[in-house]
Amino acid sequence: MDKDNYLDSIRSAWLGEKFGQTFFSSLASQEQDESLAEKLRTLARLEIAVGNKMAALLESHGESPVTDTIIEVDEEILSQYTTVSHFESMSKMKTTIESALSRFDQLLAIAPDTDVHSVQFLVDHERALLSFVDKEIIGDGQNSLTEVKMLLGEDSLP
Repeated sequence: MDKDNYLDSIRSAWLGEKFGQTFFSSLASQEQDESLAEKLRTLARLEIAVGNKMAALLESHGESPVTDTIIEVDEEILSQYTTVSHFESMSKMKTTIESALSRFDQLLAIAPDTDVHSVQFLVDHERALLSFVDKEIIGDGQNSLTEVKMLLGEDSLP
């Protein structure tokens, strides 16, 4: 993969994190269960943290991580998660996360040495999201945010 394609992939990851932030925030605002809403807000914070790392990475390559486009989540997409059971919602999310994880693992494999730390964080966040949905699926909601909070530096929080 050449430098332009590599940077396109980083830019795509950055935009994906901006979408993820909006997605999780939107889900949280529609969630009736306050405990789950707080979990979704925590996931949104993780997306912000990763997005900031991707923005800094783009800047280190002379790119400007700015978009005039307002990132919104279509109501139809949200309804695919809000009109089904929690199990179904998490299962659907798992498929999306696994696909992203595969792409990010490939990106990490070709990242220049100077970028490895940032791209590793991108991969690690996707693994933390996967851990979250896996634990939610099996009913271990009490521990579902463990890896997410570790990445956010909130691992000492209950």
